[in-house]
Amino acid sequence: MDNEVMSNEENYAFDVAGYLHIPGVLNQEEVAALNEALDAVGESGALLGGSTSLRELFRDLLVHPNLVWYLNQIIGHGFRLDQAPQLLGNREGEVGTTLVGGDEPRNPSEAYFQQNGRRSSQSVKAVWVLEDVSEGDGGLVVVQASHKSNVETPHDLMTGVDDMGLVVQPVLKAGDLFLVATSTLQGLRPWKDEPRRLLAYRYAARASVQSNPIGSHSETESLPGWADEATPAQKAVMYVPGFKGSNPPPVLNTDGEETWVEEDTSVIHPSIYTRDPISGIDEKEFYFWDLNGYMVVPGVMDEQWLAEANEAVDKFQDRIVVGSELAGGSVSQAGTGRPLLSGLLDLPAPYNAPFRRMIAHPAVVQRLNWMGGSGYRTGGATVFCAVQGTSGHSLHDGNEPMSPSRGYYFKNGRSYAETVTITWQLRDVEPGLGGFACVPGSHKTQYSQPRGVRTCDDTMGLVVQPVMKAGDVLFFMDGGCTHGALAWKNPVPRRGVLIKYQSKNTNWGGGVIDPQERWGDMVEDMTEEQFAVMRGPERDGRHRTVPRLVVEDGQVYVSYDPEGDSYASKHRRKPGEKRG
Repeated sequence: MDNEVMSNEENYAFDVAGYLHIPGVLNQEEVAALNEALDAVGESGALLGGSTSLRELFRDLLVHPNLVWYLNQIIGHGFRLDQAPQLLGNREGEVGTTLVGGDEPRNPSEAYFQQNGRRSSQSVKAVWVLEDVSEGDGGLVVVQASHKSNVETPHDLMTGVDDMGLVVQPVLKAGDLFLVATSTLQGLRPWKDEPRRLLAYRYAARASVQSNPIGSHSETESLPGWADEATPAQKAVMYVPGFKGSNPPPVLNTDGEETWVEEDTSVIHPSIYTRDPISGIDEKEFYFWDLNGYMVVPGVMDEQWLAEANEAVDKFQDRIVVGSELAGGSVSQAGTGRPLLSGLLDLPAPYNAPFRRMIAHPAVVQRLNWMGGSGYRTGGATVFCAVQGTSGHSLHDGNEPMSPSRGYYFKNGRSYAETVTITWQLRDVEPGLGGFACVPGSHKTQYSQPRGVRTCDDTMGLVVQPVMKAGDVLFFMDGGCTHGALAWKNPVPRRGVLIKYQSKNTNWGGGVIDPQERWGDMVEDMTEEQFAVMRGPERDGRHRTVPRLVVEDGQVYVSYDPEGDSYASKHRRKPGEKRG
């Protein structure tokens, strides 16, 4: 609260994950007083009402300065309490394996919105932690990034049959405040032993219709004077929020000829789309991909294939080149340079065979077709050969600032990932010993990556390192999903074959780029400014910089500054000056 607004780290965390952990908001004395009050009032009591002085403790939490400061920025001014405070797990059937939330199908009254620099989470649960919750204790669980999911939650994940490696139980300390968007997939898992006290207040945006109040007025109807003459269908569209019969609201239906009120209050919201049973898409994979920005396909390579690939790497150890240290100033990820063996597709036979087999393998083609559409291309294959002590690679890319040539979009049930990178695992990747790491959900963020996340010196609990077995294949949105590598701590060297695929829509290197090669005599005697716009498509390459045209005092100049907003005199020519 020392700042006027939330820090970029806090904005990034809530935007990426759908929740925010704020430690130490209450001191020990405040926590003790609240626990004593709960002992006296009873855990299921009306905490804000009654005549006892203890209610003031819970009323103070209702508008606690720290909470108000955050909710003004996450929900927006004018937020309100939607449900009376309750200890989590006190409602019948609340504790179990079933999760609630997720953003598909979308519920606009609870959804997360962001546009033009403004954000509004229409509903937020504020959880005051009154007892420590350690790892494995159970209780509150969440699914990171699920508040932005474009894909319906798989039934197995929703019901706890298959956690899919996505369900996280936050570690909390008494006095902490945990804010979670209602649209984030969440639930309460059985406690390991005794329940912990987590006191939840649910808030809503000022105009968002959610729960009915419990006051006497809510049991009355609010209908016009002519309601006695109205048909049931006419009455159904004249309900008023907060009064009897408004939650859930009546459901009207029609066959095009007649209109009636359904007995079932399930939402009717037709779609012009239906699932395609012959699409060849595994729905759990699609959900995982859209949610996280990466996915792992297990067991693609068999033992013989693995043996041949590893034999080839062993054979050409002398070609391994140790590159630069890539930790980017990180303390936790510092180490030696990264060893790479490139040119795998060009190795002499038979050693090239196991790698050439990878580039158009059915398991790859089938998924690349739905990840970004056909027409993709690759530039080759390189194997990472990190040894114990090799530095990490600072986390990079992500969708902020926006880069359409490397970004991710979802529309009409299709995934549009412009760059997909695949890593074939030739050896096991063990937990906590380094290798590929990423920030799930970062391909949808609208905030810049904090330095602590980039260096992994302060991950804010957002960075994951997937555990993989030899033969598994990792897919990730290279450019969309923030990714990198953790320092290699395993005495067994890393072996992952990296192959990048670029969509047909954009170019990040190669091809006919030079204006003279592209246009021939057409560009002869052009000025530098004219020549600059005759190039082929590419990004800033490692050995060249794309020229930018800038206007200064009504004149056009060529700048080779990557940001395009500063003009080095040595690169500037007079307008109209010929090349040469």
